[in-house]
Amino acid sequence: MLSKPWTYARNIVFSIVGLIVIVVLAFIAVNIKDQSPSATALEFQQSLENRTSVDVADNGYIYLLGFDAAKDLDPNIVGQERIKWSNEVIRPTTGEFLSFPDAHYSFEKELSKKFKKIIDACVQIDSDCMSGIHNDRELIQQSSQEIAWKVDRYLQLISYPAWLELAKVDIHLPLPSFGDVMKTQRISFVHAFATENNKTIVELLDKDLRFWRTVLKNTDMLIAKMIAVAAIKNNFSWTNYYFLGLDVDNKSEFLPTKLRQPFTDEELSMRRCLIGEWFFYAGAIDQPNAIDIDNITGKLLFMLSYQKQDTINMLVESLHAMQREIDVPLADFEAALTQHSYLTPPKKTIIYYLTHPYNIVGNILKDLAPPSMYVNYVARSKDLETFRRGLLFSIEKMDVAINAQSQHVSSYHSKPFMVDQTKKSVTVTGLSNDDKSQQTYFY
Repeated sequence: MLSKPWTYARNIVFSIVGLIVIVVLAFIAVNIKDQSPSATALEFQQSLENRTSVDVADNGYIYLLGFDAAKDLDPNIVGQERIKWSNEVIRPTTGEFLSFPDAHYSFEKELSKKFKKIIDACVQIDSDCMSGIHNDRELIQQSSQEIAWKVDRYLQLISYPAWLELAKVDIHLPLPSFGDVMKTQRISFVHAFATENNKTIVELLDKDLRFWRTVLKNTDMLIAKMIAVAAIKNNFSWTNYYFLGLDVDNKSEFLPTKLRQPFTDEELSMRRCLIGEWFFYAGAIDQPNAIDIDNITGKLLFMLSYQKQDTINMLVESLHAMQREIDVPLADFEAALTQHSYLTPPKKTIIYYLTHPYNIVGNILKDLAPPSMYVNYVARSKDLETFRRGLLFSIEKMDVAINAQSQHVSSYHSKPFMVDQTKKSVTVTGLSNDDKSQQTYFY
């Protein structure tokens, strides 16, 4: 009498076990082979390998890489040594992050407290910053000896006519000391404004803008692109306050040469640094410690559900689609940004991953870096031309009657310049959806 129930139970257990075995075997069969590099991946790789070479003597990247070296060292030599070290260093097998073998030199310890207070007050380039410079001109000039070497180093940096990154890109390798460079930009302008020498200030504004536009155009690093954007916006703010204090008629005639030139689509394009971003990401997931799993079962499941090249292919196709649809010429950018809602894809549920068993881990990794996360970076770069036009508009209003028709208008139809006649200000708004989207100039 009990044999039949036991038979039924046994058959059910065998069926369940058999089904599990079939599912596991099917899962293994589906994931048994990785993909070959896609045509887009090969195109991106070729773009990196075929970059136009730059003469070592002209390459500002080398000098910037060694910019934080000690006072008695040559940044150019230190930069070359760091490039050699970066390209030869053995990739760590653990999650540690490496530092350059030579120590970063902090020049701030040489600054007096009073001078440091002035520099800190100019983090925001505004009327308080200008008042501090004007009121403490003597102190700044007295401090010129202690900062002269750093200012000279910055002037040397912005004299370089070219830019090409040469160090290996790796998640565990250190980046250039961009923070040190940005602070020295500020110190250099504070020092120049304290001299009240028009020739000195205009030359600095022009050389500074030329250099950072060179970086903007030629960098393959997303972080360097955004540093260039920030440096250029700083330059625009210093320019605005310089012309506010310039006691001449027809101020527009005294514009720095580089400011007169509109940004080109090549300068504003994100293509090169998006390719660099893909290469950085591909290198990160290529490392054995990219996914930290301790137990054997977890490692086995990971190995069975992860295809490295397919993951790299998915990322490159995602970035390429975004770049093709959104990183368009400036004249088309506003329309492109509003027309493509695919940039924020719907969230995938566990059901999706179970019904799409090939490279589940890769799909999850791809979804962690959707194209939408790069849109604001694209907009920040494109917005620079609108900020340039807004600056020229404010300078024009220093000379022309308020009701006069200006030749300078926003790049975006939906974001006209907002003039406050009471505050005598011009608010310029870009299309980035963050706190970087506005600049205010005064006239």
